Amino acid sequence: MSIRPDNLTLDKLLQGRLFRIPDYQRAYSWETKQRKDLFGDIQKLGQIQNSDRHHFMSTVVCLQTREKEEVGADEFGIFHIVDGQQRLTTLIILLKAISKKLSSGSDIEQKESNKLKELLVKENGRLILLQTNHDSKRIFREYLEKGEISSEENVETLADRNMICAFKECMYFVEKWEPNALQLLKLVKNRLDFIFYVLDDEGAVHTTFEVLNSRGLAVDWLDKCKSMLMGIAFEKLEDASQEYIKELRDDWSKIYRTIGLKRIQGQEILRFAATLEDINGGTKVSGAESAMEFFRSRCENNPKDVIDVSRKFLKIADKLEDFVSNSRLMAVTKISHARLLGISIMLNEALNADEKSNILKEWEKVTFRIFGFHRRDARTKVGDYVRLARTIFSDNNRSSASKILQKVTELGKDYPAEKAAEELKDNNCYEGWEDELIYFFYRYEEYLTNQRGGSVSEETWTQVWSSSPTKTIEHIHPQTIPEEWRGKFGTKKSFVAKQVHRLGNLVLLPPGVNSSSGNRSFSEKKKIYEKHRHLKLIDEILEKEDWNSDVMEERENRLVDWAKKEWE
Repeated sequence: MSIRPDNLTLDKLLQGRLFRIPDYQRAYSWETKQRKDLFGDIQKLGQIQNSDRHHFMSTVVCLQTREKEEVGADEFGIFHIVDGQQRLTTLIILLKAISKKLSSGSDIEQKESNKLKELLVKENGRLILLQTNHDSKRIFREYLEKGEISSEENVETLADRNMICAFKECMYFVEKWEPNALQLLKLVKNRLDFIFYVLDDEGAVHTTFEVLNSRGLAVDWLDKCKSMLMGIAFEKLEDASQEYIKELRDDWSKIYRTIGLKRIQGQEILRFAATLEDINGGTKVSGAESAMEFFRSRCENNPKDVIDVSRKFLKIADKLEDFVSNSRLMAVTKISHARLLGISIMLNEALNADEKSNILKEWEKVTFRIFGFHRRDARTKVGDYVRLARTIFSDNNRSSASKILQKVTELGKDYPAEKAAEELKDNNCYEGWEDELIYFFYRYEEYLTNQRGGSVSEETWTQVWSSSPTKTIEHIHPQTIPEEWRGKFGTKKSFVAKQVHRLGNLVLLPPGVNSSSGNRSFSEKKKIYEKHRHLKLIDEILEKEDWNSDVMEERENRLVDWAKKEWE
């Protein structure tokens, strides 16, 4: 094994090398904040008059493969990036943005633009950075080759959305740079420095990654854990290493693909896995560092467990993806230990699909009652949820579905539905309760649909879930008091201000309709509501001749009575 740390500028780092990001690495996950930090570093460097001053960017750790690629008379080494891919990917996107800007400039600028094009995309079409991991729509390739940005309508994953945002933000940064893009190019190519670690032993690569990122840097704990597991596999599974490494790569490729689809935190996968597995764990969800040490100890003692642990991570990632893909559950999955219990139910292999469905409905009902109706915070019932989650997950006797259902029900015994629902009366159900309110109305829409027939308009609700609550929650009586509403809820501004946020005065509308109804009179609002009768919630409002405090209180009492029965 050889380790060759070199101090290289970005220009030297990119010369004579072709980079790949393997499937078992995380997809592009940088967001606006990280890119702004990068741009800020470049701006500060540009303000320094001393042209010899450089800025240290980061370390880049690569596995040097035995592959070579010939392009014309040139020969390029192939390097797999293990650490530094987010920053390097962003800088390559920035170079493409600079190239686009220079292409319409002077002869010198066009010449530099062509040099960049040849650097980023070789004669044979090979990209300097091959995004093999999860770029199914070739968004990165299309941008480097043609400078084209895919329509956001075609975006399916969070990673793709991050990539498109990076294209736009880099182009904007280049456009605003003073004095010109050529000066920016000189700065980026020649004064941004990297420590470049090249290793030819994959096991050592993962170990190096873990050491370099164990000093408090902002690297996801799941990434650290993956490198730790890979390192153990390479070190201790000598004869069977290739078989195990292939399985590990496949599992981690699936994990990162799942994470890339939705906003799932890698460290939560790690923390949940350790909490469920560690029977000697405490009554809280495990911390990320202690979770990693738990799996380190286990796998160093039993190296073949690296496969089992990775597959546990994959199963938990799949279940978390189920949660974040189900918009109606977002109001009951904000609490970490509540999500943990839901996942343990999903992972119980002795339960059939119908049994899991029934238990999860009870889990959803109890959890919303505690954290939604009673508005308890994340410190509530932590131990009860964690202990039950671990019991369900590790139950060797495989308790019957009825026993598990009973235990889930008992979690809410101190938070009765009647009391919770009564607290909704004459209370502010808008400010600070927006997400819960949308969930509440969705459940009420389901109820009305069952009573009156038809089906829930999933298209409309998809718009509601994906939009800001302020754009979908409608105050029937406006928050201000126009002349046509004067006296409907009283005359004192302070009193009316309190009344308009009550449950009985709130309803949901598709995004955009809310703003169009605004401060209009009730008769005018009804004409707007009439266009959205596919919501049963709206039908109830349209039945009213006028809207005043008596009508509002009648509706509020009806909603509360329904809630008592629904969540009892």
